[in-house]
Amino acid sequence: MLNKVLLALMFALSFIGTIAFRISMPAIAFFTRRVLEASALSVGLLTSSFFTARAIFSIITGSLADKFCRKVIYGASLCFILNGLVVQLYALAESVLAVLCVRFLQGMLNGVSWVSVQFVLGKSVSENVRGRVYAIYFALGTLGIAAGNILYSIFSNYPMVYILNISSALFAISSMLSLIIGLSFKGSTVLNIKKTKKTAAVGKSEERRLIKAVPLMVVVLGTTFFSSMVRGDLIYIYINESFNVTKAIAAEVVAFTSLIALIGGYVLSWISDSFGDLFALKIALTIAVVGSIVMGANVFTVAIMGLVLFYIANSGILPISRRIAITHYRLGGTTLGLINASGNIGAVIGAFVIGYLYDVFNRGSVVILGAKLTVFVLLSSLTLIASLIVSLLFLKRS
Repeated sequence: MLNKVLLALMFALSFIGTIAFRISMPAIAFFTRRVLEASALSVGLLTSSFFTARAIFSIITGSLADKFCRKVIYGASLCFILNGLVVQLYALAESVLAVLCVRFLQGMLNGVSWVSVQFVLGKSVSENVRGRVYAIYFALGTLGIAAGNILYSIFSNYPMVYILNISSALFAISSMLSLIIGLSFKGSTVLNIKKTKKTAAVGKSEERRLIKAVPLMVVVLGTTFFSSMVRGDLIYIYINESFNVTKAIAAEVVAFTSLIALIGGYVLSWISDSFGDLFALKIALTIAVVGSIVMGANVFTVAIMGLVLFYIANSGILPISRRIAITHYRLGGTTLGLINASGNIGAVIGAFVIGYLYDVFNRGSVVILGAKLTVFVLLSSLTLIASLIVSLLFLKRS
């Protein structure tokens, strides 16, 4: 019974913690673009600075998780409350550089928080349901994205400080949830992992096994390269400027397309549990490639259909890759940290490159098979195509 309560708390944490961060994203994106008069490249650098810090601290936290197991959840609790304080610094920012520094700090804190939570979650359930549990966890995170965008749309005409205060309050709640989870484990059988001579002697043989995760890391990197636009700050600018809609509508589009994609993401994770990780991952990548290309259409409704397809694929790729890390590697925390880091690196590079491409090609379009598609979206989707090729040629069960 206690284990179910702990899972419920971690699911709630995914939802509330995501809202806490995402409600401020469109506010900061529009503040940087309109008040500070930043280029699209600078808006993209918001995502890059965030994921640079998150990549570094994901690896560190993953290694610590293998050593300290459930205790890393206390680090998550501390980082959530610090995030609530840091987000208030945006109100003091008077330059793009200052905003980038605050977002970098948030990346550090998020790297510790979410890798810790994902590790504890994966170790809390048996292998045969792990994919679906991760799917529910990420689905609630997606619901949090939607809720954060809806809340932003409601308060979009209020001073930014209102939104920052809501964010801080939600981060405080997230910190309390993390602390309760950590304290509750003392009376639970979850994570009752004892080190044996066999596990202590993993050493170089396990490190060699980690090399087999490189193709998976490449796949995740390529996916998040494109995801840096549709899940980052730039998507609000793209929808707002490319289709001439209001800030509130741009946020609502991201919210509702994320919600629509939830069912598809859960189906992909069920396929992962039932028919194999790699099979499900390849299906997800195929959907991602199709969605990214369709999203480049200059027709609003068609582009939104492409966005939904990519969100479906992304909702599957996230839990499947984490399931593989925790299930097939003894150093699950380290592998999880590396996969998170590779995704973060992809987001860093992607946000920089796609932001630059938007500045150069946002007015350009090209006709392919009779469809008018945006050049910069087509170029951005090349990494997804590369990820699909890598998955087909090099990914094998470890």
